[in-house]
Amino acid sequence: MKNTLVRFAGMAALASGMVFAQTAAPPAQPLSPGQRWQQRRGRMFDRMAARLNLTDAQKEQARAIMQSARESGRPVAQQLKQNRLALHDAVKAGKPDADIDQLAATTGSLMGQATAIRTKAFAKVYALLTPEQRTKADQLGSHGRGMFMGGHEHGHGAGAGS
Repeated sequence: MKNTLVRFAGMAALASGMVFAQTAAPPAQPLSPGQRWQQRRGRMFDRMAARLNLTDAQKEQARAIMQSARESGRPVAQQLKQNRLALHDAVKAGKPDADIDQLAATTGSLMGQATAIRTKAFAKVYALLTPEQRTKADQLGSHGRGMFMGGHEHGHGAGAGS
């Protein structure tokens, strides 16, 4: 009995020593907002591709189309960001209504350009789909702002939803 107790105490001491001897894993580097958005976009694409049962060739073509839209949308997104900052500054500076109207009109034009870039990309991807896949895509779109409905994720600029 005494021997068992000694063994148990020794095992407990050894186990607790092992627990304390382990080094903690280094903390994971936090992702930047852009990296988080890129991961999210990738997961959304993968989910859409699985739901539509895209072939590998369709996935490759769709990714290329969406990447091209993101690249062509970057300048528009940058202009939109700058224009939004100018609107913010105009409000803080007490600019006249005419200045704010002009900046707001520019924002609307830029948002229209971003929507056109994104929607044209979606149209190209939609054209790649088989009739069965189009039916599924249409059904997915009917449950809200789907991929082929011209939906836009707020605040991410031109092509960001692509």
